[in-house]
Amino acid sequence: MNNKLYKLMNWPEIEEIIYSDGDDPHRILGAHKVGSSLLIQTFYPTADEITVIPETGTKTYKMELADEAGFFAVLVPYKDKFRYKYRIKLDTGDIKEIIDPYNFESRMDREDFIQLNSGIHYSIYDKFGAHPMTIDKVEGTAFAVWAPDAARVSVIGDFNEWDGRINQMKRVDHDGVFEIFIPGAKCGDGYQYEIKTKGGVIFKRPDPYGYGFKDKECEVSKIIDIGSFKWTDSEWIKNRTSFDRDKDAISICEISLDSFAAKHNNHIPDFKELALDILSYVQDHGFNTIELKPIMEHIQGHPYHITGFYAVQGRYGSPEGFMEFVNIMHEANIRVIMDFVPTFFPKLTCGLNCFDGQPLYEYPDPRMGIHPRTGDLVFDFGRKQVTNFLLASALFWVGKFHLDGLRAADVAKILYLDYDRKPGQWIPNMYGGNENLEAKDFLVNFNTIIKSMFPGILTLTKETSCWPRITGDVDDGGLGFDYKWNNGWTKDFLDYIQNDPLFRSGYHNELTFSLVYCYTERFVLAYTHEDIGKGLEGLYDLMPGDSAQKMAGVRLAVAYLMTHPGKKMISMDPNALSIDNAVFLENMIHSLNELYYTKPALHELDTSDSGFEWINSMAAEECMMSFIRRSEKDEEMLVVVVNMAGVDRTFEVGVPCDGKYYEIFNSDDTCYGGQGLVNPGRIEAEFYESDGRPYSIPVKVAASSLAIFSYTPYTTQEKKIRKIREEEASNKQNEKEKTLRELKERQEKEEAKLLRELHERYEKELAAQEEAIEQKYNQIEEERISSIVSESVIDDLSKSAKRTQNVKTQTKKSVAKKPAAKKTTTTKKTAAKKNTGKKTDK
Repeated sequence: MNNKLYKLMNWPEIEEIIYSDGDDPHRILGAHKVGSSLLIQTFYPTADEITVIPETGTKTYKMELADEAGFFAVLVPYKDKFRYKYRIKLDTGDIKEIIDPYNFESRMDREDFIQLNSGIHYSIYDKFGAHPMTIDKVEGTAFAVWAPDAARVSVIGDFNEWDGRINQMKRVDHDGVFEIFIPGAKCGDGYQYEIKTKGGVIFKRPDPYGYGFKDKECEVSKIIDIGSFKWTDSEWIKNRTSFDRDKDAISICEISLDSFAAKHNNHIPDFKELALDILSYVQDHGFNTIELKPIMEHIQGHPYHITGFYAVQGRYGSPEGFMEFVNIMHEANIRVIMDFVPTFFPKLTCGLNCFDGQPLYEYPDPRMGIHPRTGDLVFDFGRKQVTNFLLASALFWVGKFHLDGLRAADVAKILYLDYDRKPGQWIPNMYGGNENLEAKDFLVNFNTIIKSMFPGILTLTKETSCWPRITGDVDDGGLGFDYKWNNGWTKDFLDYIQNDPLFRSGYHNELTFSLVYCYTERFVLAYTHEDIGKGLEGLYDLMPGDSAQKMAGVRLAVAYLMTHPGKKMISMDPNALSIDNAVFLENMIHSLNELYYTKPALHELDTSDSGFEWINSMAAEECMMSFIRRSEKDEEMLVVVVNMAGVDRTFEVGVPCDGKYYEIFNSDDTCYGGQGLVNPGRIEAEFYESDGRPYSIPVKVAASSLAIFSYTPYTTQEKKIRKIREEEASNKQNEKEKTLRELKERQEKEEAKLLRELHERYEKELAAQEEAIEQKYNQIEEERISSIVSESVIDDLSKSAKRTQNVKTQTKKSVAKKPAAKKTTTTKKTAAKKNTGKKTDK
């Protein structure tokens, strides 16, 4: 090395480059004016020789090896806007030519950094990540990444032998933004960020803002250009702003691309092929909206473990392919919603966790940053750059891919600091509560910003912990979502319907409870992949009974969802059921969707309690319910009768209006796979009170089935006829009542007369009976007394006789002793007495 060049060497800075310890390689590498010369320096460890080739002219400049590690330098005459490239002879003998990446200025400016650090740089994806572009007629790729705790960040890839020493990035902001433009890095090249911590640890990470991956493991990002697709859906985008989230009908088919791809056994379909398959399927079933499980790149088999928040699932094609997918749907008037996952991210060695060696995207304290049960990480919603990352991701999908809505996965995971945590495993907020106020603010901003920038976009969510006002207006203290999954309704209904019909009566309240709270939020009634697994097959497996009973249960479940207040969503799988069952259910779901769209009573007042009215909610023992769905016009009302018992039933259903009723749907119809127990023709309301209503209609409802009846008022002539009939019926009823009253009066008089006669007769009979009883017991008394007297007389006589005998005996003795004369005198006296007695008798 010549002496002049040697003196120009800044050896401490060179060592910083050689040991890859610096964050400002542009300060020394590239071309820098030194007096009247240009000092060109480069570091290429695998080079044996490097020559500077000017863009113009024929003279070349061989660079000197300033350090054996691969640091080269050369002095060339100064020339304004001197453009050159390197011809490098590698240690393998290969020769390559590159343009010096250290001669290009930073693309990001102070305004970018202010917006990023304030969390309001909503198009940051245009700056961060890898963007193929042409700068000063040089084609290459601009890279930018946020890694504030890194000592050094390099881009490694197919364009630099994956050597982290070659393309070291410049820290362009003190908050940790690194940037570099690498000429020659092109679409399709794989790349990573090599990060060196302040402690000297070196590791590799994929690009958080990357548009795709080159490997299935999602470890190597891929340079992708996404700006070339030509959209033809401007009319759809314009019209979607007129959608009324309260009154308009929305019926969502939740699908997974993987399920439809599985139909193609011989190859993996691309986005266009999937779009045509899904469109046909959705139209056959009558849905007007699809909700896709995450299209963002994710761990295979775990669609909610996102590895690329800006990356389209590469298995089915490029970002342009997914744009065409959405465009096809829009041309067929199908709305496209995608699941969005800001509520957690997987803990992977190649993911966002500890991205720059320290917790960056996640909360640093594990009591906030890790879900203890699953191990998933929680975004640090208090860090503006992190919320900017998520908000920009949402806007990226809506803006770049024309999505019509996003569903945020279960927000309870982030709204509650103690979610899935035991006491002592979480930190209260500044007020001592369990609410994550930072996450709440993020969700409010999420909804506010999306809707302000893209009118007509719908936001949905699942929330399982009863956070208030999920769908309330932001200005009124709500979170601002358009809809919330009604998980409570789904759980209650599925818990009920899984019971054998014999035992369902004990769970009747599970059916009626939803009407207590169904107007507290704007709800979507949903049978989701979480509830029924593999679509309708999962619903089929939940039902009790044999195959016919199970299918009846499935038809009932779908029909009940379509008639209950709330928007609709069903998870569908194209391979779920047998062909016959699938055809029957396809017919039924299509019919229900048509009714849902065309009958305002089924959707117009979904968010108002005036749109629903119970007819009978108390028939628990019969497992029966009946109710009215209303619209803003009385004549558009529908009567719904549900028989959840395991036997056919006939009901007298009370109706509020006299008129004609027609069965417009019955889940037991043969065209839906039922037995055909339907109510054909016109049913005229009867002047018969039922369910507390003046009129009623007789209906037949098969086991585990649901029927819908439309109402048609009578014409003027029919009303006159009905009035005459009603008057005559009233007169007839009045006459019946009058006759009944008269008969009752006669009855009462005759009954009174008969009662008097009976009373008198009974009084006489009673008196006679009493007299007879008196005589009877008097006689008994006399007889008993006489008996006692008689016994006493006999006893006295007996005693008297004994005395007499004794006297006689004594007399005989005394006679024997006395003289005979005395004996004669005694005899004469006795005879005289006897004679005296006889005279008295005469």
